[in-house]
Amino acid sequence: MNAPTHIPSDLLASYVAGEADATQRAAVEAWVAQSRSNAEELERMRRIWSQCAEAMPVADVDEQAAWDRVQQRIAEEEGRGRVVPMRGVRWQRWLAAAAVVAGVLLAGRWILQPKTERYAAASEHQELQLADGSAIVLSPGATLEARMGRERSIKLKGEAYFAVQRDEERPFVVDAGDLEVTVLGTAFTVAAFDTADLIEVRVRSGRVRVLAGVDSLVLTAGEHARYSKSRHMLERAPAPPAEVWGWRILHFDSAPLDMVAGQLERIYKVRVQLKHSGLARCTLTAEFDDEPIEAILGVIADTFGLQLIREGNNYTLDGEGC
Repeated sequence: MNAPTHIPSDLLASYVAGEADATQRAAVEAWVAQSRSNAEELERMRRIWSQCAEAMPVADVDEQAAWDRVQQRIAEEEGRGRVVPMRGVRWQRWLAAAAVVAGVLLAGRWILQPKTERYAAASEHQELQLADGSAIVLSPGATLEARMGRERSIKLKGEAYFAVQRDEERPFVVDAGDLEVTVLGTAFTVAAFDTADLIEVRVRSGRVRVLAGVDSLVLTAGEHARYSKSRHMLERAPAPPAEVWGWRILHFDSAPLDMVAGQLERIYKVRVQLKHSGLARCTLTAEFDDEPIEAILGVIADTFGLQLIREGNNYTLDGEGC
C-alpha cells in the first residue's frame, strides 16, 4: 500500500482512539514509517488523546471572577498592587490567545471522543468486527451499541456471541440492562431479550465477571449463569447437552441423537430423520465449528456405524439403535 504524503488529523485521532478499521490502521502505520517527523506527529496526537481522556468534565465558570483574578495578578506582577484595565491591542491579543487555546482543547476533545456505533440484525444472523478486533455474531432481532474508548463499552438487547480481543488495559463491558458482564479476553454468549424474564450468560472460553446489583459471579469456560428480572436473583445454571455458539459453532455433550438432529434441522434448514427409534438413545459428544451439514452427518454416521442417505435437503441416518 502506498502511504499518503499527508494524512488527515481525524484519521490519526481515530487511530489513537482505537476506532480505525484495518485499512485505516494500515494507512496510518505506512505513513508513520515514511519519516521521523510523521512518527513524532503521531506521538503528539497520542499525548493529546491521553490528556483529553484524563481531563475532568468542564465545570461552569464564573467569567467575571476569573477575569478579576487575571487583572489582579497582572497588577501585582507590575508592582502596582491594584487592578488596572487592559486597553487596545494588548487586550485583543489576550482574547485571541485565549480563544485559540480554548478552541484547540475543545476541538481535540470532540475529535478524539469515541464514537457510538450501532448495529441491528433483522431476520438473519449478522457478523461484526469491532475496531479492537473483537468479533460478534448478533442473533436475529438483536441490537447493539459499541463505544471503543478507554473502556470498550457495549449495550445489548437480544442475543449475541462475543469473541473478545484481549486487552488488559481496556476492559470489555457488556450492559444487558439488569446485568453487566465484564471480560478481558474470552468467548461467551449473552441473551437479554426485553420480553423474557431471564437473562443468560454462557462462557465458551476464558473468564468473565457477571454483575447484577450487589450480586456477582465469576464464570469460567463451560459455566453458565442466569438472572431472573422478576425475582432479582442471579444464580449459576447447568449447561445443556446441546449448545450453539454464534452462528454455526455446535457443541454436544452426551446429547441424545434426536436432540442433535433437531439442532441441525433448525440451523441448516434441512430435514434430518432417524430411521429407527432406537437411534434416539445414542448420545453424541463433539464440537463442530461451522462445518458443512454433510460433514457433520458424516461424522455422526461414522461414529455410530450408520448409513447416511441424502435426497435433496432430506437426510436419513439408518442403522441399529444404541
